[in-house]
Formats: sequence, C-alpha cells, structure tokens
Amino acid sequence: EVLSSLRKCWNQIVIDAEEGEKKSTTIIETAGGVLSPSSSSPLNHQTNRSLSSSGSRSGMPNSTPKWKWSTQADLYSSLQIPVVFVGDPKLGGISVTLASLEALWSRGYHVDAVVFIEAAKTNSENDREGDIHFGEGNTEALREYIAMKSLRTGKKLIAQDSIVCLPELPPMPIPLNEWYESNEGSFLALHDLLWKRWNSRLIRQPSIS
Repeated sequence: EVLSSLRKCWNQIVIDAEEGEKKSTTIIETAGGVLSPSSSSPLNHQTNRSLSSSGSRSGMPNSTPKWKWSTQADLYSSLQIPVVFVGDPKLGGISVTLASLEALWSRGYHVDAVVFIEAAKTNSENDREGDIHFGEGNTEALREYIAMKSLRTGKKLIAQDSIVCLPELPPMPIPLNEWYESNEGSFLALHDLLWKRWNSRLIRQPSIS
C-alpha cells in the first residue's frame, strides 16, 4: 500500500510539473533508521505483524514468528530514488552513519548528500566537553572517509560539498521559523547541487510503474 500510494502521488506530481513546465522537487521523509521495520510489508498485510500462525505472540514457547516484515531500505529500493541521509551528530555517530550508508549502498541507492544537525548538549556534557561540536567533527570525519573510499574504489560516492552540518535546533517549544530562515542559504545551495545531480542522472521519468 505504501509503495502504490507513493507511485500514484509521484506520477501525478510529474504530470502537474510537466503541464506547468516547472521544476518540482519531491521529498519522501521516512522515520527511524534505514534498517528499521517499514510501515508496511509486501509479504504481510495483517494488522498485528508480531503474531505467530497459531495466534500467540512471537517469542512465546513453541511459537514460530510470522512478522514477514521488511526494512525501510528494502521497501523503497524498487523506487530507485536518490537519498539525502541525515547523519548522527552525536558522540559515536560516525559508526552509525557509516553503517547506514553501507546498508544503502549495498542495496543500490545513490546517496547524494549527508546532512548533520549539530546535537544539543546536556549540562553534564557542557561541563565535561567544553566547546566540542560533535556534529562538525562527524561531518569532517565523514568527508575524509568518503574521499579515501572514493580513491580506493574509484567510485564517486558523495561530493564533499554535499556533506554539510547545520546549526543546533532551538530547544522545544521554540518554533523552527527563525532556524529555517537563518539557514535558508545553506538549504538553497544544497538544493541547487542536488537538482543538478538529479537532472544529470535523468531520474525524472514520465511514470513509475
């Protein structure tokens, strides 16, 4: 159901854009990690996917799990859509980010950008770590890793200017309006880079079946 709905919406967006002769950027936002269970699975249409064939909860004695779920990365792979990945800006986030990227690459995804958002610190972290910004550090570390991997493999993976770090979000419940406005230049620059990349790859198709 998720894929069929996406294809229907996407096809209509393409039709509207062509009739109006306008550029159109469609963003599909997912929740959770790339290997998190997807919101639906083509293999299971039951409301509760954790039930066994006997009706008991999976994990109980003598029950066989019948989840039949798929990861988000597997679910969306047939759409062949490029990815803007939101990296983990916290301490230890380099490993999480790299593991996610490898999972996407292994499934044939084009990862066109990685965006970090500087992590908010707790009072204890501020006392202990001073002015360390892990988001900026993870951004630089990823750029270096991608450059080395590209040289080693001969593949152009992610452009250096498409790995960016945005400032920390304001604390709740402050609205994000000012944060968006203050970073508008970064958003527009990244969008221009991505649009050129998408256009050169000719991902726009008259229909997606």
